Amino acid sequence: MEELTELVVNKETTFDQKGHIKKITLGMAEKMLEAAVRYSVEILGFPCSIAVIDASGAVIAAHRADGAPPGTMDIAIEKAWSAVAMGMPTLMLGRFIDPRVAATVPLGTHAIGIANRHKGRLCAIHGGIPIREVGTGLGLDIIGGIGASGCPSAEDDNTVSQAGFSALYD
Repeated sequence: MEELTELVVNKETTFDQKGHIKKITLGMAEKMLEAAVRYSVEILGFPCSIAVIDASGAVIAAHRADGAPPGTMDIAIEKAWSAVAMGMPTLMLGRFIDPRVAATVPLGTHAIGIANRHKGRLCAIHGGIPIREVGTGLGLDIIGGIGASGCPSAEDDNTVSQAGFSALYD
């Protein structure tokens, strides 16, 4: 096993010596928010709320676009938190706990029992995406998440989150 390399701090993100993203910083979160807001307002034409959290579930940065309903901010945070807590996009989580799916698949291949867990915080609506450590092995270490809420459809919320996520690679 390789020795851990020392972290090099950059304004936009934090990398190890090999250029692998190790944690989400405020600069990275702001870049993601900017890209997501631009997509929601300029391309979709709908203001929404976007939140970026770290691996512990703490909010790093959040933005509610002008005209977005106030309730969308809490939902965006919960979508990001759910993606981090469950280690999967909320799009997949929604499919796992959908009672229509549970009725058609063998026992143990669905997760309908978690629908009301986590003190009601779990949100299985499309729009939350976990952010994994980039560039190392399978990239299984989750370093944060992004969530969006306020578009006319959950699929649009998911696309807004994807726009923010893709800003990591610009």
